[in-house]
Amino acid sequence: MINRLRPYQKEIAIAVLESVFYHKGGTFSVEIARQGGKNELSAQMELLLLTLFMSSSKNLIKCAPTFKPQALISMARLKDRLNDAGFYNIWTAEQGYIIKLGYCRAVFLSAEHSSNVVGNTAHLLLEIDESQDIDKDKYSKDFKPMGSTTNVTTVHYGTAWDDTTLLEEVKQHNLELERKDGIKRHFRYDWQEVAKYNPDYLSYIEAEKERLGENHPLFRTQYCLLPIQGGGGLFDNQQKAQLQGKHPRMHRPQKGRT
Repeated sequence: MINRLRPYQKEIAIAVLESVFYHKGGTFSVEIARQGGKNELSAQMELLLLTLFMSSSKNLIKCAPTFKPQALISMARLKDRLNDAGFYNIWTAEQGYIIKLGYCRAVFLSAEHSSNVVGNTAHLLLEIDESQDIDKDKYSKDFKPMGSTTNVTTVHYGTAWDDTTLLEEVKQHNLELERKDGIKRHFRYDWQEVAKYNPDYLSYIEAEKERLGENHPLFRTQYCLLPIQGGGGLFDNQQKAQLQGKHPRMHRPQKGRT
């Protein structure tokens, strides 16, 4: 099934699965333009791990900012891939958030503030979906420890937003490590890379660029994967500078002037 992935998806899968199989405990950050196939990549890796470890009582865990709809969407995709692979009527669902193949489980959890997830263990893989939308403290307190006794491989998926997010923090740390040892831990594929393999996607992006403008924050973050600097405020530093002038500050409106 991995052979059906696009080249940029394969590059990520090879790095992640090597870390899993050789028990390296790597942490990866993955930025793929919106609708570029990150969830398909995730489901394909989950399918492979469930298949290879179906005789073992081990877990892989995937969390998302919300259970409904985000985690449920990931569950549905994995079920489809299991069926495609011939496991229809073989895999089972448990408790509304677990998919089981043999003895191996894929556990899907919410990363909302109110979610109670402590106590789960990630043996094979820990996936953080839409990492830019997950609270840093929630991740550090509840999810990161899930792999502490297993040296689990962790993958953060998402798109850019601003320079304060969990994903951006992991990304910058990975880039720093890569500068030291040359090992690639951060993977980034913007809309141009995705469009090489999907003409329909290219048509959609061109329409979005026309609709929003290529400098619109949503286009820049979701498709160009360029984070907003300065914590995601309404104006970036360049725009703030353009608003500055040499006129004195006024504390009240002046009569007859606008």
